[in-house]
Amino acid sequence: MKTRLITAGSVMRLGVVLLVGLGVALADHVADAVGGVRDAAVGARGGDLFVSGGLTHRAGREIVAFIDSHRGEPVRLVLDSPGGYAGAADSVRDAVLEHGSVGTIVAGYNTCASACTAIFAAGGTRMAGENARFVFHAPRVVLGPLSFPDPFGDDPTRYAVPDDDDGRITAALEAFLDRADALDQGEAGATARELTRIVPGWITDLMPSDAAI
Repeated sequence: MKTRLITAGSVMRLGVVLLVGLGVALADHVADAVGGVRDAAVGARGGDLFVSGGLTHRAGREIVAFIDSHRGEPVRLVLDSPGGYAGAADSVRDAVLEHGSVGTIVAGYNTCASACTAIFAAGGTRMAGENARFVFHAPRVVLGPLSFPDPFGDDPTRYAVPDDDDGRITAALEAFLDRADALDQGEAGATARELTRIVPGWITDLMPSDAAI
């Protein structure tokens, strides 16, 4: 009897886990279908992956799959994105950090905002054109004309970089974001050139805006 109860309990727990997983997956597909984020174009050139457009869950899965398929090889993510879903960005960010040899690039006059900025920050090297623009703000849920904080997207470390052992980059970044209340209701934006002065080390390499990638 005891064995039967344990088995039934295990089956029930497994069923709950599967249902939750299915619910999350369906929620991601529904968000992509009805949300206001335009799907990014994603294309590869050797070990480089070019991402241009919104970071939907579909785009996030494609980026993660590319990173996972290049284990043991250097990878570069070339980003040009107005942002997207925090969950998609967090999945990509985790994959970048786990891989350990991913560089991120925002070239020319391109923009990297919100969810894109969180991915950029995870790179082991972080290159940007001097006139590229970065935008930081807390995750939001947008429903038509309504916008409110995402109750599931709060992660104050989302914009942190991995090579900050003494915490100086984090301290400078937090001061910059605090001035604009960017982790709550506000928004902070700056060019790559400005960020190298305001938050030294957050961008590792500043490039001319006409540099070839």
